[in-house]
Amino acid sequence: MLINFMWATQVPVIKLIGNRLGPVAIAFVPMMLSTLLFLPALRFESSHRGRPLQWRWRDAKHFLIAGLFGTFLLQFTYTLGAQRTLGANAAVITLSIPALVAVSASIMLGEKLTAVRVVGFLLALAGVLMTSIPDLRGSHFGGGTYLVGDLLFLIACASSAFYNTYCKLLIDRNYSELEILVYTSAIASMASIALFIWVEPFPFRAILHMDRGALLGILELALIVYGASMLLFFWILKRLDVTQATLSNYALPFFMGILAVLVLHESLTPLVVAGGGIVFLSTLVVTVYEAEILAWLAQRRAAQPE
Repeated sequence: MLINFMWATQVPVIKLIGNRLGPVAIAFVPMMLSTLLFLPALRFESSHRGRPLQWRWRDAKHFLIAGLFGTFLLQFTYTLGAQRTLGANAAVITLSIPALVAVSASIMLGEKLTAVRVVGFLLALAGVLMTSIPDLRGSHFGGGTYLVGDLLFLIACASSAFYNTYCKLLIDRNYSELEILVYTSAIASMASIALFIWVEPFPFRAILHMDRGALLGILELALIVYGASMLLFFWILKRLDVTQATLSNYALPFFMGILAVLVLHESLTPLVVAGGGIVFLSTLVVTVYEAEILAWLAQRRAAQPE
C-alpha cells in the first residue's frame, strides 16, 4: 500500500511541472536523474558484496530485455497514449494491469490463480470501480477518435505487466534490487536519447529556469517514484508472487483521490472512501491471509463426509 501511495504522488507532481516540460522530458528526465543518484549506492553494494560492476552478456541481455520492453516501452507508450485519449479512458484501461500480470505470471513463472486470488481480484475490482465512477461515465470507447491512444495505453499496461513479471525472474536469478533498478533505468534512459533528438529536444534551458517547486517535483519523481518505490516493490517480489503483489495496484485510484484532496483541493466522495476500504480488504485477503484461508478451506473439504 505504501508503494502505491508513492506511485500515486506522480499525478500531482506531473500537474505541477506539466506546463514547464514536454511529456517526453517529464517521463525520462527524472529517470535519468534517478539512475545517476542511485549509481553510487550500487557501486557501494557491489564492493560490499564482492561483485564488481562489470557486465557479462548473460547478465546484460536480461537487463536489455527488461529495460527496452519494460521500462522504456512502458514510459513511451504511456506518454503517447495519454496525449491521444481521454483521461477517463486511460483510467479504465489501467484496471487491466493486475489481470495482465496474472496472465503473464502464469505463462512465465507458472504461478497459480487460486480461488482466493480470484475472489480477491473481483473484490478489488468492485472497490476500484466505486472510486472510478466519474471515469466510467466520462470514458468513450465507441468511436475511432481515441482508438490509437487507447491501443497505445493498453500496450503500456501490457508492458507494465511484462516488466513486473520479468523483474520477478531477475530476482529469482539473485540480482539485487539496486542492480535491477539502475541497469534497467540506464537502458531506458539511453533508448530515450533518440526521442530527445527527433521528437522533443532536451529542454536544458527550461530546466535551468524552473522554480524551486518544479525542481523539487522532478527530484521527487527521481527519488520516490522511480527510485525508492521501485526498490521496495522489488523487495516485495522476493517475498510474494507477482500476482499477489500487483493486486494492490487497485489502490492507486484511492490514493490519487486522497492526494487530489490534499494537494489539488478537490472533494473526496463517500464512494471513494468505501471503494478504497474494499481494495485494502481484498489486498489483505490475497497477500496476508491467503495461506490461512486455503488451509481452512482444505480442512472443511476434509471434514465433509464422502
